Amino acid sequence: MSVRVDQLLSLPELKDLKLVSGTKGINRIVRWVHIIENPEDVTECAQSDELVIITGVKILNSKDAFISLIKNLIDKKTAGLVVNVGKYVKEVPDFVKRLSDANDFPVLEFPWKVSLSEITRFICGDIVKRQLEEVSCQDLLMSVIFFNTITYEKFLERISAYGYSSLNSVRIIIVSIDNIQQYLNSKNAYDEQSVLHVRDTFLKAVNSSVWESSFRTISFLQNYSVVLLLINEKDRSTSLTATLESIRENNKKFLPEINVSIGVGDIHTEFSEIKKSYMEAEKALKVIKAHRELDKTIFYYDIGVYKLITEIQNISLFKEYYDSTIGKLKKYDEQNHTDFSKILYVFLKENGNYVQTSKKLYMHRNTLIYKITKIQELIKRDLSDASVRVEFYMGYLIKELNDFINYEK
Repeated sequence: MSVRVDQLLSLPELKDLKLVSGTKGINRIVRWVHIIENPEDVTECAQSDELVIITGVKILNSKDAFISLIKNLIDKKTAGLVVNVGKYVKEVPDFVKRLSDANDFPVLEFPWKVSLSEITRFICGDIVKRQLEEVSCQDLLMSVIFFNTITYEKFLERISAYGYSSLNSVRIIIVSIDNIQQYLNSKNAYDEQSVLHVRDTFLKAVNSSVWESSFRTISFLQNYSVVLLLINEKDRSTSLTATLESIRENNKKFLPEINVSIGVGDIHTEFSEIKKSYMEAEKALKVIKAHRELDKTIFYYDIGVYKLITEIQNISLFKEYYDSTIGKLKKYDEQNHTDFSKILYVFLKENGNYVQTSKKLYMHRNTLIYKITKIQELIKRDLSDASVRVEFYMGYLIKELNDFINYEK
């Protein structure tokens, strides 16, 4: 679990570390610490998410140097600045505080009497500890979902070390990148380093949204998807919908050219149902992708008839059903250059309403009536019968889902 600035401030060992400005940015992630003496080294040395520490020996009372340092750190997307006050910098200047506040960039300070090496050791030690905990939790969740090798008692024992004393409810959410291949192609980013950068940035965007909420989660990265386990969701006051929207917005900030879709499993009360919720979230995602939609969130309980369709394991049944319903009409269209299958699809989506269908197709009502009559002759079924409409609409839904399954292969 990566550490945030506010979490570092809460450590007893870092009681001398004080937040001076940039309060709104204290949820920034800290991946490591970097000590810099010369502000000119920032451009080459500092990395994103690093907490930069300066003693001020190269700044002294130079306003321009201090402002340049802050601006460069902000541009580099570092986690914040820690100033060792006392000897070279007596206090953090007001102009630094104003710039820090304006950019939600945390500036902290600690007194000269406190050992710089001690501060660094405690921060780095906490980061390493949380990283080990994160790996442990990821392995734990993957074991529950994919291998079924963890008992409830063992699971609770393991997560209790991270502040979970009970397990009242569980829910799986999968956040998946929609257009990753197009994005990598557009950037000519085929090397492993570029791919890892996208994955790491994506995970950072998702986790930062979750951390800002009050939800307790365990997560792991699976290809280009982040799998989140929400624990004891019922105890949280935060809106899940708001958190999911925050994930989407954060992703736009970190990776503006990438869209994400989110599949949400049902909430369950039993440990044994974690895998079930995972499968529900997967099915919800399949429905989104079957419709070729981007940047969308769907809950499993909202997928309707797809709940039945996604339970079908025999894929050959999809083709048989499609051929017996829509397939014949599609073949007629191909041979006669007609668009009856498209007309029927819109007609079924509009629940057999001629007025609404004619509006959607920009077609005169009488023309539509003629074509629907012709379609009924071809399929030898009465479309005024609701059960017939459902039967044929299922054919379209199955075609969409089957196309996606074949595409994934």
